[in-house]
Amino acid sequence: MVDQVLESLPAGATLRGRELVGEELNGFSWESARLIDCVFEECTFTSCNFSMTDLTDTRFVECTFLGCKMLAVNWTVTGAGSLLAQPLRFERCRLDGTTFAGLDLNAFVFRDCVLTDVDFTDADLRRVDFGGSELSGARFSNTDLRDTDLRGTRGLALDPRDNRLKGARLDLDAAPGLLDVFGVTFP
Repeated sequence: MVDQVLESLPAGATLRGRELVGEELNGFSWESARLIDCVFEECTFTSCNFSMTDLTDTRFVECTFLGCKMLAVNWTVTGAGSLLAQPLRFERCRLDGTTFAGLDLNAFVFRDCVLTDVDFTDADLRRVDFGGSELSGARFSNTDLRDTDLRGTRGLALDPRDNRLKGARLDLDAAPGLLDVFGVTFP
């Protein structure tokens, strides 16, 4: 059972060392809060606000995020192995300005999400499902996108010479984003 203290952490408040397993968290606001050394396992977050939240040494294992707002979150501070254990699932979430640089996101799901200006530099994105997501301004450099599903994405722009794409699935709407670097345009 989740206590009321967790429902709305004021900006700058710190939550340290909490562990939640199998919880359903709805409408929580942790904007600009600090979640330090916490563990969330098999939790579902619905309509929660994690914008600008500090996730230092916090682990998320097999969690699902539905309709969450997660602007400017730096996932790289979560600590070694925190995102590696099990893939996370994001559906209809806003993750603008977040960074996943250098992380292993193998088999993660980002369905119908807004991922504008997200940094995926040096990330392992094999088998990721980006279906229906907005990727305008997202940075893909030295990423592994093998077997990734990019169908239905919008705003995709990446250099196929700087990323591994074997087996990636694209539709015709996403394909022009791969050819921009060659000066190829479509009407």
